[in-house]
Amino acid sequence: MRPYRLASLWIVVCVFVGLAAPAADSAKSPSDPLTSFSAVQAEQGKDQPASGQIQEDSIAQMQETPTSLSPWPDEFALRTQKGFYVTAIDGGGRTADPILLTTATMAGPWEKFTFPVTYPNTPHDKSIRTFNGNYLTALNGGGLTGGAVHTDATQALDWERFRLLDLSVGNFAPSYYALSTINGFYVTAVGAGGKVAEAFHTDAQEIQDWEKFRIVKCGDVGSEFEYGILAADGTFLAAELPEGGSPGNIGRDSWARPETRFKLIRQGDGSHALQTSNGVTFVTALNGGGLVQKYLKCDPSFPGACIDGVSVIFHTDATQVQAWEKFRLIDQGNCTYAIQTSSGFNAGIYQDSAGRTLLTTRRDGVSTPNELFQLVVYGLASPVVVQ
Repeated sequence: MRPYRLASLWIVVCVFVGLAAPAADSAKSPSDPLTSFSAVQAEQGKDQPASGQIQEDSIAQMQETPTSLSPWPDEFALRTQKGFYVTAIDGGGRTADPILLTTATMAGPWEKFTFPVTYPNTPHDKSIRTFNGNYLTALNGGGLTGGAVHTDATQALDWERFRLLDLSVGNFAPSYYALSTINGFYVTAVGAGGKVAEAFHTDAQEIQDWEKFRIVKCGDVGSEFEYGILAADGTFLAAELPEGGSPGNIGRDSWARPETRFKLIRQGDGSHALQTSNGVTFVTALNGGGLVQKYLKCDPSFPGACIDGVSVIFHTDATQVQAWEKFRLIDQGNCTYAIQTSSGFNAGIYQDSAGRTLLTTRRDGVSTPNELFQLVVYGLASPVVVQ
């Protein structure tokens, strides 16, 4: 048993005695959870439970992991800033190295995690659960370089609580998250990945490249969730929104700007519509797919500015979902997806004869990584709670 858990039992006894002596209440720290809970009740005019009930509830909190079902289905994978996957060796349950690795370039079962909301409405609201159902532990609540993490916990207590910070805020590092331990340190993937032994530290006090993680979806993508669609070459699909009579198009962008976000809305037939970042229009695969984007060299004899471009195989101006706005996301089992149009073609990227990377909706199957995409997750950040 951890020392702090023994201390917690002693605190419960002290709280019980303190409830019998009102004078002791004034000496409690304002951050004491029972005091804060009582203060909220008093402020809201609610009756406080009897002291015996408080004691029983406190003991139950220590013995059982608070749980709240996450609205997100299935699992996720964590990728470091260099693109390596985080691996929980044996799917969790370890206290000695190797525990967590950052050398994987493909996602299997050991690279899959869930993020249960174990302490709702608190800054450190989430836990990280491995494939076998164990929890990731930041020993001492963070602040370590050696022996910083375990994966053997079967309950989510304080050392298993994490805060997910959305680094898109302020355009700091769009599409990335940072993980904060209960004591306010940041989780570091040493070297930004590629490590076997001592692959993680928990002593960082600021967020740099080694503290950045992408979270990608595995399994069921759900509905009404927002994703960035990441191609095999590391670029995002980007919606060129309709403007000035233009029907819009889909391009690619290496920077995860707002136009690279799409809300996937499940349709009655199991397909999904891709809603653009304006929250109004949907992506259309022209002809239901079967087209190849071409590079268009500008003609300097035309009046006006001479700007190269690409042919249009998508529109982004549809306000209703019909056949050409439906796509099937086919899970490959390794946290990648094929995106199939209504005519059964797959979307993908390809290189033309000049080596330019362009888009296509004319792939008959998934024969190379160029027909596969990852879904970068948005909306998983922990709440900002005013204490």
